[in-house]
Amino acid sequence: MWLFNWRWWLGIKPKAPKVMTHRTITALIPAYNEEAYIVDTIRHIQAQTVKVDKILVVDDCSTDRTGLFAKQAGAEVITTDKNQGSKARAQQYAISNGYVDTDLFVTIDADTLLDSEGIEKMLPYFENPKVAGTCGYVIPARIKTIWERGRFVEYIFSLSLFKEAQNNFGAILVSSGCFSMFRTSIVKAAGGFNPRTIAEDMDLTWEIACQGYTIAFVKDAICYPYDPPTLRILLSQLDRWYRGFFQCFGIHRKHLKRNRKLQLVVYWYAIDGILSPLVMFVGAMLVTGGNLLHSFLLSMVLETIIALPFVMVSSARVGLLWQALLSMPAFIVMRPVNVFTFMRSLWREWIKGDKLDTWVKGHATK
Repeated sequence: MWLFNWRWWLGIKPKAPKVMTHRTITALIPAYNEEAYIVDTIRHIQAQTVKVDKILVVDDCSTDRTGLFAKQAGAEVITTDKNQGSKARAQQYAISNGYVDTDLFVTIDADTLLDSEGIEKMLPYFENPKVAGTCGYVIPARIKTIWERGRFVEYIFSLSLFKEAQNNFGAILVSSGCFSMFRTSIVKAAGGFNPRTIAEDMDLTWEIACQGYTIAFVKDAICYPYDPPTLRILLSQLDRWYRGFFQCFGIHRKHLKRNRKLQLVVYWYAIDGILSPLVMFVGAMLVTGGNLLHSFLLSMVLETIIALPFVMVSSARVGLLWQALLSMPAFIVMRPVNVFTFMRSLWREWIKGDKLDTWVKGHATK
């Protein structure tokens, strides 16, 4: 049992086995109006140390030159019969129409660049028949604006602490759609990418986990997405992420009992998102004698103190220590934005009952 496993508490996991089995691979890229990014994304896939058998771009009736540029870059392009309206439907279009017929497939956002060893680092985990998928480590491709810097520190902190803990525990909350690899047969058996939520990657992760399979987090498989450079785009993306979680919770709540570990992670995420900012702020109020401004500043300082050691260690591992330290003020600014958006999304999705079903682009053009 994990509770009595000293290796689990120390974060010591068995090393991934060496690759023994040859497996065919499709790189699946859903794209809508991504002419500014699609060629770079394809070039990074072509530069992988392990070559994929097919690079498949699903052009979801783009109004720009996404499909043309993808073809010129050497990808196979399929165009949907009509705009599908969401990333989930675009990916499912390729799967349900038989375009994904390899042993494994990699989901990659059209604005995401892969490290040259990204796919190679994931492959050994599929020697374990219980592993249905893997997800990679995320670093923003561009770290310039305050919001990109804040997101960078958030990635470094959350992946080094929460994602690693989930991985050791054996229950990943979400296999991020920007870069994940799956067994094709298991995904098809699970129904593929279901458009019932705005968070198709989380929905699929929970569906697979409730069937007894696991997802592995591979911290050496790095991808570089272009994250929101402005507050407006950031708020839209955060709203989609949080409301996607609430939608998945509503759909899977009764099924989570099939996987008690995932159930614990899901409930912990929900409770932590609601209560931890309140507990932190109330504690700061007690210390400062009820001064609102001083309490807010103290709670931000405490959050920074908690995050800093994890950020330093994790950013040093990827050679971005100074970039992370210089970005810590942006992280402090991001925290109240996240809390506000989480609470607002909770109100809209669960209390008001206003379901989000419109996919909104998460980045600006170059």
